[in-house]
Amino acid sequence: MSLWDSVVDGIVDINTHRSRSLLQMVGIVLGVASVVATFGLIDGGRRKGQEFWDKTGGIRKMFIRELDAREMKQNAHEKKSRGLTYEDALALARLAGTLELVEPTMVRQELVRVPGFEKQLEISGATPAYEPMYDFHPAEGRFLTQEDLARNAKVVVLGSTRREELFGGRPALGQLVSLGGDRYTVVGVMERKEFYWNKANRNNLEWMNRFVFVPVTSMITRMAGDRENQKVAYINVQVREVKDMERAQDEVKTILRRAHGGVEDFQVFNRQAFMRQREQEGRIYDVTFLTCGAISLLVGGIVIMNILLASFNERVREVGTRKALGATGLNIMAQFLVESVVVTIFGGLLGLGLGIGFTSAMSRMIQQPVVLTPQIMALGLSFAVGVGIFFGFYPAIRAARLNPIEALRYE
Repeated sequence: MSLWDSVVDGIVDINTHRSRSLLQMVGIVLGVASVVATFGLIDGGRRKGQEFWDKTGGIRKMFIRELDAREMKQNAHEKKSRGLTYEDALALARLAGTLELVEPTMVRQELVRVPGFEKQLEISGATPAYEPMYDFHPAEGRFLTQEDLARNAKVVVLGSTRREELFGGRPALGQLVSLGGDRYTVVGVMERKEFYWNKANRNNLEWMNRFVFVPVTSMITRMAGDRENQKVAYINVQVREVKDMERAQDEVKTILRRAHGGVEDFQVFNRQAFMRQREQEGRIYDVTFLTCGAISLLVGGIVIMNILLASFNERVREVGTRKALGATGLNIMAQFLVESVVVTIFGGLLGLGLGIGFTSAMSRMIQQPVVLTPQIMALGLSFAVGVGIFFGFYPAIRAARLNPIEALRYE
């Protein structure tokens, strides 16, 4: 009896006992489906998060904000600090060798007026670095330039939503907008930014469409505010190389502490460090869900082993007869292993189908894309085959070691 004959006999035996084979598959199907579904959902969420970072400047960006009084001890030395200023941004651009872009942003509330519209709005004082920093470009006209900063120019760039609010269907470029007590010329309208965590959710980048940009120097010299200290709301910086993120963070802190008289009254938010932390937290969920799927596969494997042992007890005389007719222990072991492995392969394939169906249903329900990669599917199927081999090995060994004389006497 050849090894191929044993393989064929194993498959025939599965077909003969379909109900028993189906029962063996249940745990495998559920285990593989849970592994595929959970990893598909997790991977989809991760990729969505990466897409959000990419749309708002990528992982090379660091955000610097001023600490408020509640976050500081506020001793006499700290109270002397001016906080984040435009001069701090200029110092970073001048002294930091690891930085590619430095973008300070000032914020003021001003009365905005055009014919038919009058409302108090938030105005942002920015620099030309804002455009490449956020990968945020004009759809009409241009963005702020270095010449605008040098001349303290009375020019304004509108986000797409603000443009609609102020001008509706009318052309915006070249129009005059009253900001506080001065009139500014519209030189650009930004592209519309959109990002949805799910289709049922609001646009998470709508805040970018509501910007009203003026040159930061124009805000310092022409608008009401802290002209003496030139305080900014926040500073964004972009690092030249991702590998230099930690070094750049230390360099930024050193320069700002020196400018603030040794006081660290600011916080540097490192996107790469945040993403690394999120990945570590995500691994906990990966292990948890993988363990749940593995437990289901383990239960399925135990069921397979028990049914194979029961099948072996029913077929002792058959196995003994085959060995008496010349079948080797390897042939007998192959027959039982084939039955176990084929059952788990079929169960794994059904589990893949169930997992894909489940993730598709969940994707429609939570309105979030799901990523099912070949690696995820291969992982689920590999687990199934591994379970089949592991739990089918013991019954196969028992059958292979059976004494044919004792088997023929078995009642």
